[in-house]
Amino acid sequence: MTIYSVIQLVIFSVLLLNTVHLMPAFGRCLKAAESAFQSGYLCAMLTMRLARNILGLILVTASTAPNPEIHALVPKGILLFLVLAVLNAALTQYMERIRVEEGARF
Repeated sequence: MTIYSVIQLVIFSVLLLNTVHLMPAFGRCLKAAESAFQSGYLCAMLTMRLARNILGLILVTASTAPNPEIHALVPKGILLFLVLAVLNAALTQYMERIRVEEGARF
């Protein structure tokens, strides 16, 4: 087993465990939300994280595929992975800013 295969196995395992951990988080966040607006943002953030993790799982397995057409799609998948990560960071930053502003009012 090469070091590259070991790294892929570790990445796949971490993404899989994180994805499984996100599933019950939907119910907890929706119950803990104070408003429908906050619930929507929490749901959007979790959906972005879930989509990013699933895409990561697909990319890890696609990079080992013997088909050259699949290998050609991997850079586009990595770009989409990065876009999802940036969107998730933007949503998280926006939620934190809203929490700070609400805390300053009271």
